[in-house]
Amino acid sequence: MSGVNKVTIVAFAVMLCILLQTNISKADTFLAGDANGWGFKLNGWPNGKTFKTGDVIEFKYPAGAHNVVKVDQAGFDSCNGAGGQAFTSGDDKITLTQGTSYFICTIGPHCANGIKAAVTAN
Repeated sequence: MSGVNKVTIVAFAVMLCILLQTNISKADTFLAGDANGWGFKLNGWPNGKTFKTGDVIEFKYPAGAHNVVKVDQAGFDSCNGAGGQAFTSGDDKITLTQGTSYFICTIGPHCANGIKAAVTAN
């Protein structure tokens, strides 16, 4: 292999790495509930927002007062967290996968009172 071919291959590999890094770094972080956080003042959050696969939703709330449980659509519709993935730190960061992700609070009647969100990532 000639020196020119090696340089071309190395240059191509470097460019490919840069392009891949640029694509990965385009993930955004969204605060669930915006300035109100994860709680009773969601006010239709996330209506009007556009999410991508790989974006992160950050759920901020007083630990112990709320939780976040990632559930399927049936769990979301019925406010049932059984079998869901629970988060309880008060500052939970969840990376979105493609499709719709469903989140509820299972503390008391919180979900039935509106602490729930469905987020669709393209």
